Amino acid sequence: MPKQTTARRTAAPRKPRTNVVLLRSAASPSHAEIARRAFELYLARGGTHGADLNDWLRAEHELAQHP
Repeated sequence: MPKQTTARRTAAPRKPRTNVVLLRSAASPSHAEIARRAFELYLARGGTHGADLNDWLRAEHELAQHP
C-alpha cells in the first residue's frame, strides 16, 4: 500500500505586533483624582444613578483643564 501524503499547510503571514504605550503627562490627573471628582459630581446631582459615565468624563475633563 502506498504511503499517504497530506498537504502541508503554511501559516498565513502574521502582522507584526504593535505595542501600545499609554503615556501620561505630568499634568494629567490620576485615576483616584478623577474618581474623587466624579463622586463629588454624583453627590451634587443628588446621588441619582445612571450618569456615572458622564460624571467620570466631566471630572476627567475638568481636572485636565485645571491641574
